[in-house]
Amino acid sequence: MKTARPLLILAPLAALLACASDELPPLCGVDTGLTPRLDIPVFPVHSEVSVRVDVASSLLTCDSGRTVQSPDTARVEVYDPDNHLVDADVTMDVASQVATVRFKPALVGRHHVLLAFSPVGGIQQFGLYASEPWSGTETPVTLSLPRCTQLDRTARGLWLCDGVALREPTGRAQKLGSSSVPPDVAVAGDIVWVVGDGRVRRFKDTGTGTDLELTGSVLQSPQAPLDNIQARLATETELVVLTTDMLVRFVFTADGVLTMSPPTPWQQPTGAAGTFGADNARGLLVRASERRVLTVSLSSGDRSDICPFELDAQGAYAFAQETCQSLRGRPAGLEEGILWTQVGTRLGSSLEGRMLHRWGLEDGWLVEYGSLILDPSLEVPDAPLRAGFVVPTVLTFPRNLATASLPRQLPGRLALGLELLPPTLPPSEGARVTSTRFYWGGDARQNGGSTVVYTQTPH
Repeated sequence: MKTARPLLILAPLAALLACASDELPPLCGVDTGLTPRLDIPVFPVHSEVSVRVDVASSLLTCDSGRTVQSPDTARVEVYDPDNHLVDADVTMDVASQVATVRFKPALVGRHHVLLAFSPVGGIQQFGLYASEPWSGTETPVTLSLPRCTQLDRTARGLWLCDGVALREPTGRAQKLGSSSVPPDVAVAGDIVWVVGDGRVRRFKDTGTGTDLELTGSVLQSPQAPLDNIQARLATETELVVLTTDMLVRFVFTADGVLTMSPPTPWQQPTGAAGTFGADNARGLLVRASERRVLTVSLSSGDRSDICPFELDAQGAYAFAQETCQSLRGRPAGLEEGILWTQVGTRLGSSLEGRMLHRWGLEDGWLVEYGSLILDPSLEVPDAPLRAGFVVPTVLTFPRNLATASLPRQLPGRLALGLELLPPTLPPSEGARVTSTRFYWGGDARQNGGSTVVYTQTPH
């Protein structure tokens, strides 16, 4: 396999190409600062790739806007994620408006493309992403419920959708709350925690019928009402709830009694008061160990503040009296023991430096596990974060050509890869959500609405 040459070698070439206008009238120049428009920036690995690059925006123009000269030839170099040169070729169309780059990627990940034009046009650099194919179920399940905001499933196969339990996709449903506002639900194995109607209840799925077996119930504290839940962590015997200002722990004891520990104010660091995500979350929770949780909040400067809480003598989570941690980017996703953050936005004045970071646990704190460069052809829309675990979805830009992918950790690499999502949930069907277990969308109408669910392969 060929080894990449230093990229700086191509800098003199760019200067030569840009100087091809010496014999032209004044106020003419080569605009090489614009990002080329790509028709397909994400594609399956091991497939023949043919990517059309619109180069019209980088042609030589005068102050009048008239095109003086177009590139008539192009040369391409493509480097894989290991910085090895990949066999590739490029052709120009008759009008010299579009260059077509062709190659066959053998590795999952970002491929760096250098496209040089002659006699004018300069050098364009951009990324193309070879992705793993979708590894989950090929056929989705359609639930006879309006599109779920909060979706999970017990180990015995009971669906939980916005406070409604459903054994079969079109079977009889059990409503877990009496209010018009759906209760907050968390699942751990066959245990279902339900927060709503002024109490916290613990159910067990016995695998028979639709109805869940109630195993415990406790009234909420008037001093710490769970009215504005931001996040929750659940095991079979513990539920930890984060509200706008309180951290509350519930425990199901060995004697079969559901108890509530004293609520703890979670103090955000100075300057941390921002909201994030599509549902304006103010905080998230990451479990660091059996006795330690981390709160996540947004501080100024597009950074995430991480603060530790540990169990005290009263069985409540109290601030650990350690210096809070500051991470790059705003919260963008959450898994068990994992936090996602995103640096930059497509709405900013500059598209450079945009990154997606994945942080995991080490010694009770978060360290970087991987990152993904977000070229101008990619965007990560804000996801709803208050409903539970969610993995950021990576979309291609512009939206009318959108391809949806999941960022994936690759063995032995800091650079993240992508996995293509099923293309059968277009944006017209409504919001699409990806948790650590499912990918779903659907119709949110209360009458006749449905939820289409794909199950992911565990990673």
